[in-house]
This record gives sequence, structure tokens and C-alpha cells, in this order.
Amino acid sequence: MATDPTNGQQHGPGITRIAVTGFKSLASKTDLEIRPLTVLAGANSSGKSSLMQPLLLMKQTLESDFVAAGPFLLSGPYLEYTDTKQFLSRVELGDASQQTLTVGIDFGDEFKVGLTLAGAPDTALEVVETQGSDNVLPQPWRISRSSSPEYLKTIHPVLFDLLGRRGLTELSVDRYKFFHRVLASAPVSSNSTPSEFFVPDSLSLLNAKIRRLIYVPGLRGDQNRKWLLAEIAAHGFFEGPFESYVPSLIDSWVVPVPGERKKIHDLIGALRTLELASGIGSRRLNESEIEVSIPRTSNSTEDDPVNIADVGLAVPTALPVLVALIQADPGQLVYIEQPELHLHPRAQWRLAQLLAQAASRGVRLVIETHSSLLLRGILTQVAESKIASDKVILHWFERDKETGFSKVHSAEPDSAGRVGDWPEDFSDVELKSDNQYLDAVEKKLYADAK
Repeated sequence: MATDPTNGQQHGPGITRIAVTGFKSLASKTDLEIRPLTVLAGANSSGKSSLMQPLLLMKQTLESDFVAAGPFLLSGPYLEYTDTKQFLSRVELGDASQQTLTVGIDFGDEFKVGLTLAGAPDTALEVVETQGSDNVLPQPWRISRSSSPEYLKTIHPVLFDLLGRRGLTELSVDRYKFFHRVLASAPVSSNSTPSEFFVPDSLSLLNAKIRRLIYVPGLRGDQNRKWLLAEIAAHGFFEGPFESYVPSLIDSWVVPVPGERKKIHDLIGALRTLELASGIGSRRLNESEIEVSIPRTSNSTEDDPVNIADVGLAVPTALPVLVALIQADPGQLVYIEQPELHLHPRAQWRLAQLLAQAASRGVRLVIETHSSLLLRGILTQVAESKIASDKVILHWFERDKETGFSKVHSAEPDSAGRVGDWPEDFSDVELKSDNQYLDAVEKKLYADAK
């Protein structure tokens, strides 16, 4: 008896906080606020992706019909692991017998979910406890294998009383994938085998939001000449690589479907903003294949198209980013690695406008970036009042050289786009490189003048 907490709401609340402990370099609790535009920055291997990878593990586990022996499907379309040791934090256990991974996710103040998983160094990972709170149940709840039937009845007394009247009086805890659920079944002596499961609303919300997560990885932009025509599922579910849906989404926007024409106009506007193309089109090659093309030049007409495989990497690499920004609904989480990949510096700067537009209409963006131009562009959007300062937050990751563990500095821009005490890594590198170049030029000219 799983319920849907988003009924009666257009899209439901979005993820507002993610806390991770025990995943890779996030050995100690890393608890970060998620705003409509959340920026993860820092040096390579500083721990940025470690914040989001537990959610990707959940997504590929929920999407798979295969029920793995452990909590997670370790190898799938988003992540590939062969052993939990590859992502559990490497800490000195001392006398402890288990390594623990905890993940906490908030949806505003009303819905919260926490997952605790643990395993001994030589044993499989197991779910220890599932906990949370919501605006339906009278109090925060905790479910574990040791939860007594008496305690389980207190989680939702009205529901379990109703189930009891139907003969489902036996309550127990069952692990399903990476979380616990409550099973209500008939007594064995009743010669009946009906049963139903109960998942609290906050946990149902978590599963729905994780499945609707749009993930645009850093490795993208294959120069395919044709794509398989994909079925666009309702409710924003994109199972597997989002890039494979992009041509079909564009095709659905080009065809005059009610309410969809605005999206193709927004996409063309985004391509023009980045100076990548003056238009875009699709053509069905047969009942199962499709190609995407753009005008040959900025002055070309739609009668002079060229396949996107023939225009370099910038367009096919940027398209999944732009389509995700336009397709996502308010409250939907979009996680993008290196949105600036393959873009000219001017396009990186202008990309901030498109991110701000999506965040301002309620999409929840988490972006990883190494681009100082993109970061400066986002702060400029704040200063120009194109996006409210309270919709933006910046998290800078650093990794301790001795322990290898990550620490995070968070900063909130003010209305003028200033972030105060913020690591100056990007600016320092640019300033040092400029100074070194000018010093080298001066020395060379001085030496040649002698």
C-alpha cells in the first residue's frame, strides 16, 4: 500500500538538502543545502561527485527490474562498481566491526528521509535503518529489522487498524532494494496468503524524485548521425542515459503538439544565445530512427541543414544540457557535470543566463563546474537581478592532503552577487598565469633589446 504524496500537487516539493557520510572522500558527515541553482566547485578529485553518486546508485537500482542480492545495483547505466569497498570511505575502523554509509535527503521542512547501511569489511552491505518524517504521520518514524509489531502499529495507527480489520494483522519489516518497508500479512493459521506493503509518504516521495532525476554526465556528445526513436514516458521518467532521449524530445517539440511549441522556440533561443546555431530540426529516417540537424551557417535557412555529427563537438555536447534545462519541471532535480564542456569562453559566460532562467522557474539544478567564467556569469546574473540571490548557493570542495577526506566551504551570494569568504582558487590560477605570462614577455623583450 504505497501512497503517492504528490497527488493534488503539480510536482511536489523538491530536494532541499543532501547529507552523505561514509561515501568515498566524504568520510565525515557532509550536509549541504540544495537550492534551485546549486554549484559544486573545486579541484579534480576533491569529492564533488561523491555527494551525488549515492543518488545515482539509487536511481539505477530503482529503474532496474533485476533485484540485486544487496541494497544497490552496483553496475548500471550511471555508475559501474564491482564491490562496495570501491565507494565506502576508507577509514581506520579500530575496534569497529562495520563500515557505515548514511544518506539523508530533505524535501523542505515537511518530508525527510534517512538511510543507514553498513557492512563488515568482508561482508555485503545491508540496510540497517530507514527513517524519516512527513506531514501525514503523527511523528518521525524509524524502521529496522528489530522493529516490533507494536512499534510498527504506532507509525500509522489508522492505516494498520484498517488493514487489521481485513485480516492483515501480522506486521513485519522487509528490505526492498535500499530501504525498508512494512509488510502486513494474514496469520499463517488463517490458510490465507494475502499481504500488502506500506511505504511512508516521504519514502515514496524520495523514490519518485530519484527516478525523475535527470542526469547529464560529463562524458557525452557522441557524434551519432542517427538515433533510435525513443518513447517519451509520462511524468518525466528518463530511464538510462538522458542523452539517448534528446533527439526524440526535439522531434516531439518540432511536431506541432499542443503546448510543446514553446519548448522548441526556447531551444532555438538557447542555441542562439550560445552562438552555436540559428535553428534546429529533426527528420525521421524510418519508423525507428531519427536524425538531428542545424542550419549550415548562422545565415542559412532551414532548407540548408547539416547533420549535427558534422559540426564539431560543441553542439552535440551542449544539446543534452539545453534540452534538460527546458524539459525539466519545477521541483525536478537536474544534475549536470561540466555543463561548459567544449564551449567557447563567451558561450560559457552566456550559459549562466540559461541556468538562471531554468532555476528561476523552479527547476532544481546541481552543477559541477571547473569554469571560472561560468561561475562569474552566475554571480553576474544575481547582481543583475536575473535570479534571486536566495536561489543560488555555492559549495567549494577541498581534499585534505594527509587524510584524503573532503571538506566543503559553502557561500551564499548577496543581492550584489558577492560571496564573501570564498576560496579564490579559480581567480588565483588566472592571476598567476597572467602575471607569469607578462613577466616572461617582459624578460624576453628586455633580453632581445640588449
